[in-house]
Amino acid sequence: MITVYSKPRCMQCEMTKMWLTQNKITFEAVDVEANPGALELLRHYGWQTLPVVAIDDEISDNSKSWSGFQIDKLESLMG
Repeated sequence: MITVYSKPRCMQCEMTKMWLTQNKITFEAVDVEANPGALELLRHYGWQTLPVVAIDDEISDNSKSWSGFQIDKLESLMG
């Protein structure tokens, strides 16, 4: 399962979710403005920029999570 932590009016967040949708990759979107607990969790693990993309909720594992719109990492999800 892929989770995208994002907020409204965030261009990189929107681009990440659009890319996943266009490539038919299922994901869960978590709006950190509507869910302050999620924002606190991200901060706890040191994330400072959005979006944060996590595979299998592994937000503490840098090999399974990243921040920003990173096309190379998104493409790796297709393999």
